[in-house]
Amino acid sequence: MYRLISKDQADRIFEMLIKELQNAEKALKGKIEWKPLPEKKESKAYAVDGSQGKARLSGTIIYTVSSFAFGNGKSARLVYTNAMTYNHGISDQIIRLQMETLENKLGALVGSDEHMILMDGTLTGSLTRPPVYPESVKGITTLLETLKESKVEELIKDFIERLDEHYINLEKRLNEERELYNGVILTDDVMEEYSEFYKAMEGKEVVNYDGALKRLRDALKAEVPRSEIIKIAEELDEYVEPKTLTLEEAKNTIHVVLGYLEYLHSLEKLLQRELIYLAKSFYNRKITSKLGVSLLDVPFIDAYLLRTYGEEAPGYCVIYDPEIAEEKKKIAHRLPRVLRKYFPTIQRFIESGVPSAYIRTMKGGVIYLLQSNISISDELIAKLLWHESNGYIRPLQKAHEGVKIEQRAFKVELEALMNYLKKKNKELRVFVKYGRSPLE
Repeated sequence: MYRLISKDQADRIFEMLIKELQNAEKALKGKIEWKPLPEKKESKAYAVDGSQGKARLSGTIIYTVSSFAFGNGKSARLVYTNAMTYNHGISDQIIRLQMETLENKLGALVGSDEHMILMDGTLTGSLTRPPVYPESVKGITTLLETLKESKVEELIKDFIERLDEHYINLEKRLNEERELYNGVILTDDVMEEYSEFYKAMEGKEVVNYDGALKRLRDALKAEVPRSEIIKIAEELDEYVEPKTLTLEEAKNTIHVVLGYLEYLHSLEKLLQRELIYLAKSFYNRKITSKLGVSLLDVPFIDAYLLRTYGEEAPGYCVIYDPEIAEEKKKIAHRLPRVLRKYFPTIQRFIESGVPSAYIRTMKGGVIYLLQSNISISDELIAKLLWHESNGYIRPLQKAHEGVKIEQRAFKVELEALMNYLKKKNKELRVFVKYGRSPLE
């Protein structure tokens, strides 16, 4: 049996970590405002999580996305199954986009106003990195280049009005049935109704910035001198190529834009609830960057707590609150200007930043990144702790367990679907016969 890690390599890693700890020694003499946890306060909550299952076949992807809510009341589930012709640029991103859209929708609709909504991940992630964001912005730019601005406004306004009606209908159905498998994603159902827009875009010439941006990105990654970056930026016009849209490209553009609008609409609705996001996997340097330390925040906090309290003490510290911050920590992402008036709550958090804190709910437990759409206080923490047990937030655990799309069950249903398609029409074998694997 060979060894993957030799003693020399282990010693080198040891020395590296010791050096990092020594570099942090001076900063450890400072002070982190680590507050004791308040007493638990009774509260009601729903936790929401999402999942996806997909099979990549011969040029076709068959996939299922779902969201599941568990909490003080009946559980609820939204499920969407679809197939699409594989497009390397956007297929996987659209699937992820639809999964997150279902999470947001269920979080906005489940329970009543007295329920807190607990989400896995970060609110800044939802604001900063909407899936397919680059394609979405490029799509909106393409719309503005190929259609009159009034037509783009007409498209956006019409679809958002449809989304409002869809939301009301979804809420009514969810109150009657706790599991919905149809009509939970609007974009795919109404694409053909927007054919006048993508037909009007066909044959129009747009600017293709892909080559220019790649050259600039490569230069930035290579960390070339600033003077060279400026020179490259000045010469970018040479790498910009005009492109004539095909009907398929125009249709894909509309598809991506509508999907992005549906995602933003779901997030705007979700932000009307009292939200707590919890993430256990993150690599922030919010504290250490101010102290000039190369460590990540979590090991630094642990080192600080060991020095101060002699143990990995429970507690929390607020790292940002837009209500009291002298300088607003704006979100890096910007909504395209044409969309800002339609999503005012999203725009507000992009401009002001998101209330954030680190929290450990038991001695020696995991340090979570906590984010909310309201100020983080003892009151908020006390209500969250009502749902804590042994360092974990139980509703989030239950939601994660409930949302898992069982691979075995998905495989059985996939095989049944393929057999059904081949039975209906033998020629369809060309789409479903081959695949990289039965499941991904």
